Amino acid sequence: MTSKNLFFKLMKEDLKRRVWAVALLSLGFFFFYPVVAAFTAGDIKDYMDYAKGLAEYEQNLVRWLSFNSGMTVFLMMVAALICGLSSFSFLNSKSKVDFYHGIPVRREKLFVANFLNGILMLAIPYGICQLLAVLVGVSNGASFGRLCQVALAAYGLHITYFILMYSTVVVAAMLTGHLVVGFLGTMVFASYMPMATGLLVAYLSSFFRTYSFHLPGLLSERVLVHGVRISPIAEYIYQLSRNGEQYQVPVPMAGAVLTAWGVSLCLAALSCFLYRKRPSEAAGKAMAFPVTCPVIRILLTMLSALGLGLFFYTMRSSMGWAVFGILFGGGICHCVVEIIYHFDFKKLFSHKLQLVCCLGVSLFVMVVFRYDLLGYDRYLPKAGQVREAAVHVDRASNWVSYGHTWSFPDGHYEWVYDSYDDYIFQNMKYHDIENLLAIASVGIEQTENRRDRTIYRDGYYGEEDSLEDGTIWSQVEICYTLNSGRMVCRVYHMPIDGKAWPAMKKMYEDGEFQKGTFPLMTMEAEQVGSVRYRGKYSKGGYGENEVCLENLSQEERGKLLEAYQKEFMAMTVEELEKEAPVGLIRFSKMIDEEAIRWWKQQETNGYKDYPSYRYRGWRDLTNKDYYPVYSSFTETIRLLKEQGAEVGGYLDELDVRAVQVRVPQNDKDAYGDYYREDDNAIKYFYIRDPEKIEELRAIWVYNELGYYNPFYREEEVEVSLMIWDLENLEDWDYEEHQEEWNSSVQVLLPKGQTPEYLWEEQR
Repeated sequence: MTSKNLFFKLMKEDLKRRVWAVALLSLGFFFFYPVVAAFTAGDIKDYMDYAKGLAEYEQNLVRWLSFNSGMTVFLMMVAALICGLSSFSFLNSKSKVDFYHGIPVRREKLFVANFLNGILMLAIPYGICQLLAVLVGVSNGASFGRLCQVALAAYGLHITYFILMYSTVVVAAMLTGHLVVGFLGTMVFASYMPMATGLLVAYLSSFFRTYSFHLPGLLSERVLVHGVRISPIAEYIYQLSRNGEQYQVPVPMAGAVLTAWGVSLCLAALSCFLYRKRPSEAAGKAMAFPVTCPVIRILLTMLSALGLGLFFYTMRSSMGWAVFGILFGGGICHCVVEIIYHFDFKKLFSHKLQLVCCLGVSLFVMVVFRYDLLGYDRYLPKAGQVREAAVHVDRASNWVSYGHTWSFPDGHYEWVYDSYDDYIFQNMKYHDIENLLAIASVGIEQTENRRDRTIYRDGYYGEEDSLEDGTIWSQVEICYTLNSGRMVCRVYHMPIDGKAWPAMKKMYEDGEFQKGTFPLMTMEAEQVGSVRYRGKYSKGGYGENEVCLENLSQEERGKLLEAYQKEFMAMTVEELEKEAPVGLIRFSKMIDEEAIRWWKQQETNGYKDYPSYRYRGWRDLTNKDYYPVYSSFTETIRLLKEQGAEVGGYLDELDVRAVQVRVPQNDKDAYGDYYREDDNAIKYFYIRDPEKIEELRAIWVYNELGYYNPFYREEEVEVSLMIWDLENLEDWDYEEHQEEWNSSVQVLLPKGQTPEYLWEEQR
């Protein structure tokens, strides 16, 4: 009983010593929660519809109370710093250390009393103020159940990460003997690993042309993010971002919470151990344990040297400046750390050998990366070492919709974007490794040839002349799965229509590549909810003229899907170069159709309930997952026509008054009187002869249809159809402006089929 009373007396006395911190935190949370809840309640009367105003107030209060409140995160960070440093601030004063250690009580008990106080002095005011905010919200008409549920979940999560940050601050306090140094130590613990991981990524991205952060592997985002998370603040923010808007899309947090509690217990145990071993003479010194001094000094010096070296290199692309940055950054950091350690400017170079070694290692690391001494960009496995592979060629699939329709708990639907690499690298199992290595070899050759003589344009690296000669450039990402199961990835910026063209065509026409690249190729008949076809031009590209074949039977949908998959996969690259799409088809899923019906109802209601989602949700849903239909798809076209869909003549209904041809400015002297100058200094001329327009009508292709065929060979000239748009008359008088237009539609002309007179006009 005496021991128990003594423990609580210790807590009580410590609380008296830190009553200022309790008052400060209580005041902050009071203004942040109940006051804000009461103040924002005044917004309800701003709405003519009380129910709508109340719903908006409740929604805003839920956001404010939830785990995703950024201001709460900031308050927790500041509170962890205040509570952690104040809990053991007596260790920084020799007289106070002698007093506390003179009390007849074990150090462990004294540590636990102070440690728990640091948690309770935040947890209690925070909980009370959150409860008051809920009560204020309920008194203004908000739902008690909803507010209470969100507040309880947020309380548990915020307290969890507060304790994690608080435990880290306490460790820093135990390792140091001065309040300012303890604060600096906390900053180092909170930021070192995120900075070191970021620096590693910066070196990889700056010097290795074939590296990509998002690709799988040991140096991928999925792995390196764990390095960033070795920081309490970074982990806190990571979980916040991963969780999304918790009140809409809950994310499982049990694993993260258990891990955070486990780490916090380990840090608390480490702090207690350090407290027991900490000499009383450490009070007032920079570092309590001399053994930690060289470790921290070396780590900080290396990080500063490599960081400043890379900064100067990226600014000037000069190894001379990189060396200067390493010497300057490492030297300055080393000197500053020595001053902090000894509180003496005379100790700047008290460990010269360590400084020289740090600078030497930093220079060696810079040279290894700059000249790729490890052969990262030259990596090419042997065919026998690779079990399977996944390949992404952005030129071939930049039109594909990777994602799915999602039904949110609050009732609305949205298109949720998926990363293309997540889909391709999980679903593609390409086994023609010899053919793939032929492509990779060309990529390696291009990378080595351009290492020191490149320019960057439109997302691709290349020599000056190679970017002007019509070469088809693409980003090619390859992920090898070795026989051991390890994944090795490389990305190449390379021309695909040169040496690599035969292998590229062979790969594109391979069924394994197509099934891994195009999600529709693996779709099953029972997944199809409806078939939609766009065969006529719609202003804005939103498919106002599309045909929805929603009355098809399951068998008919299956037949149409099977026919399309067969004909799509049978298309060769040679055919794609010559043939443009004549329409677009979508095999929508059940949830897609539910979402479209829901949004049409919202449109009918004037988007009263979900105005902020109008374009972001509705327009995305109506324009995703469309695939091209070609004139050679005879079976698909036959089945579509049987259901009443018109195939062909996508632009036939346009009232074309003229054809505008836009030409580069540097050729202006060749065009005589045919061009005029617009705001962008681009030159253009018009074709108005009806016979010539009809001749062009037979070959032109709508630009947005051409987007779905990246291999289509087109003339390098911009052509627009000048039309009379009946839906956009404004103040125009048709009789007065019969020879003019009020809108335009951009089209493509197939390479090699353009009438000769077009070039004669230009000459």
